[in-house]
Amino acid sequence: MALRFELASAKASATSAPRRGKLVLDRLVGGDVGAERPAIMLETPSFFKYTRHGLQPHLVLEVAAEVDALPPATRVQLEDFLDSDTPDCNQFEGGLHKFIALDTTEILMLDTMDPTITVRTAKPTNTYMAIGSEGGTRRLTPNLFAQLVNSLKPDIVIPPADIVEEPLPSLTQGKRISKSVTRSAKWLDECMAALTHPVAVFAPVVGSHSLELRTIAAKALAARHDIAGYTFNDVCLALPLEHKLRLVQHSLELLDASKPRYMLGASAPDAVLRAVLSGIDLFDSTYPYAVTEQGLASTYVLGEDDSTSLLPHCLDLWQEAMFADFGPLVDGCTCFTCRSHHRSYIHHLLKTKEMLATVLLQIHNMHWYQRFFDNIRRSLERGSLATDAALFFQRYGCEELPSSTNEQNKQAGRPFSELDTLAAQLCSPTTKIQRKRHAESQAI
Repeated sequence: MALRFELASAKASATSAPRRGKLVLDRLVGGDVGAERPAIMLETPSFFKYTRHGLQPHLVLEVAAEVDALPPATRVQLEDFLDSDTPDCNQFEGGLHKFIALDTTEILMLDTMDPTITVRTAKPTNTYMAIGSEGGTRRLTPNLFAQLVNSLKPDIVIPPADIVEEPLPSLTQGKRISKSVTRSAKWLDECMAALTHPVAVFAPVVGSHSLELRTIAAKALAARHDIAGYTFNDVCLALPLEHKLRLVQHSLELLDASKPRYMLGASAPDAVLRAVLSGIDLFDSTYPYAVTEQGLASTYVLGEDDSTSLLPHCLDLWQEAMFADFGPLVDGCTCFTCRSHHRSYIHHLLKTKEMLATVLLQIHNMHWYQRFFDNIRRSLERGSLATDAALFFQRYGCEELPSSTNEQNKQAGRPFSELDTLAAQLCSPTTKIQRKRHAESQAI
């Protein structure tokens, strides 16, 4: 197995500016035998499809296959399968693709933690990462993680790291961040020593809000030749996104610019644009899931002057105005949902708590998310991304970011705040008590 990252321009490799590239996976290396398998290519900027327990939310495999042009890249978090300290999947020898019934034409990433869960109580130690599960707290050691990788054979892995999850005020006291940097480096060394399966490692870049410690962590990673890419995960750090991106850019100046960069916690469209402008290549698709969970349909557009530009960033299917609206979710949308069903029907499904409501919404929202990334890549080709992004922020009223996550949660109706709501939401719209989602004055 060989994974390589090809940048579209030599200039992009030397800066933290927006860039286009290709992530290419070739599994035929080193005398591998059998039927010829073509290389898998993922154009960047792009995203990994978010899963829960190995499946895209609300989409069984047959339905997911009907969503046009989704990237051939899926992420799975080990947290979903840690039913014990020695999980059963460690004994499975068929590989992770087969374990979750995923086609081998997909690039499969194995991470440790679910990025949508932002509040955690289990604390790490020097020897293991503590993960809360339905069966209690589980201990994931670097050696166990390597064993699982050797058994499950994913294409890309993100090793365990001590990601600081405490609120900002407590971080300014003690040596919490320093411990996290030292601990993460120790765990990475232990993982790399125990890995026998040829896998691409995307190393977590740590250091929290300390520039000094981020410098130490980034320089240590830059000196390694066994790292294929970098992961930025400051989801639980109580800082606004623009502050986090400044921290990321500080690290990028010290890292190998020819390697791909994957960022968690920046999947909302406005956050994606800001991150791409800062030089990030890869994201996850938790945002479409968050939109679906709240009974909404995406309608935002980038760099297009058409009828959809008159719509808000999303359409609320809970609104009573949808009761007799027999139009598609978005005029001209080519997804299965918009071709086959209307707003009134999906409104009815939500009201009656039918599972089909979230299935149809997820199909549309994933299709729309893919279209958004297509438009980002087109804007990069034209050299107009900065202008298109500025118009996007102006159109949806998101030029300024709130100063903190708490402020985000307080601002009801702020564009692209669905991820904030998801963090506090316990269940799907088809199972929760019915309630009005927004003021009726916002009905379309």
